[in-house]
Amino acid sequence: MRLLVDPVDHWRTVETAVSSWVSVLSFDVQRHSSMGLYDDVLVADGVRLPKFPADASPSDIGWQTKAIGRPAMRAYKITADGRLLRREREFREKTPEEKQGVAADQGFESWDEYVSFCDDADPDDRIRHGIGLGAPDSRTVDEEFWLDHNMHGSFEFHGRSDDIGDGFHWSYEARFTRGELDAIVFLGERGGGSPDEYRPEAPVCVEF
Repeated sequence: MRLLVDPVDHWRTVETAVSSWVSVLSFDVQRHSSMGLYDDVLVADGVRLPKFPADASPSDIGWQTKAIGRPAMRAYKITADGRLLRREREFREKTPEEKQGVAADQGFESWDEYVSFCDDADPDDRIRHGIGLGAPDSRTVDEEFWLDHNMHGSFEFHGRSDDIGDGFHWSYEARFTRGELDAIVFLGERGGGSPDEYRPEAPVCVEF
């Protein structure tokens, strides 16, 4: 017995399946992208963090956040006078000497040989050579400067250090109004230690 399939129904089924697969793939890419990206937060000396050890400086810890807009591996800085700055960079093309130096560091005789290898090699070969999966960057930082981010709202930032507070995970929320830092609130209960272990006599909020 032969089963006759309506061509229209067949292609509708194919279209639905492909659409579903694309949706799943897109969701998976977005999920992994959001999991991997973050921004660095520098906390300047002179910024008081509630319950932070009195004999340590906040600048001794590398802080991170995913809550200042969409994370994009940027760097921000909370200054002692209560502003949030954003690091910006201007780039220029590497000189032939700089390109040669990069190629030599990767074990190649020339920049062109280095680029050609990266274009043709599969991921396993690149990893075996200690080379990342990104394309060789012909640019380098020409100038680095900080701009006022004029923050309005709040964001959480987190950090830890094996040398400070027995490796506790320090978590805070910074609150800004029209660019001015209003308060920093301790969120230690979201970290790795008990709230009572973080200087229990100290307040959980510092106002500026």
